[in-house]
Amino acid sequence: MRAYVLALAVVLGGCSASELVQNWTPPAVADLSQPNYRRIIADSIKSIFPKQETLGEMEISGIRPVDHLKGAAWIVCLKLDARGNPQHYAIFIQGDKVIDQRAGIVIDQCYKETYTSFELPTAATKPPNACAGTGSSPKACPGR
Repeated sequence: MRAYVLALAVVLGGCSASELVQNWTPPAVADLSQPNYRRIIADSIKSIFPKQETLGEMEISGIRPVDHLKGAAWIVCLKLDARGNPQHYAIFIQGDKVIDQRAGIVIDQCYKETYTSFELPTAATKPPNACAGTGSSPKACPGR
């Protein structure tokens, strides 16, 4: 008889707990404005991948909101063709900073994303100036 009462108490307790779980609403996520994620990642790429020469082709996904251990954030996935072996990486952004990165895992869902080419901007090269550093007079070098 005691076993029957104990089993009944456990079953009824489980039903009550499921009601709590079903009606639970997560806390409100802070309103995050969508960052310029391509620029942020391009600016941070050297700290994310110190050996850039081994990366191969890079592709980038769109951005989507996620809950991160550090609070509400954005996730962007990168797909690298590192020597013919595609690899996914998850990059987490808050504000205008990369707050975390890791090799993509199932929960990041990088494998489901649609990617576009991601070319890193090269340093702008200034046209050579024949007058620079020559000590020429302003008359000899117009625009100076």
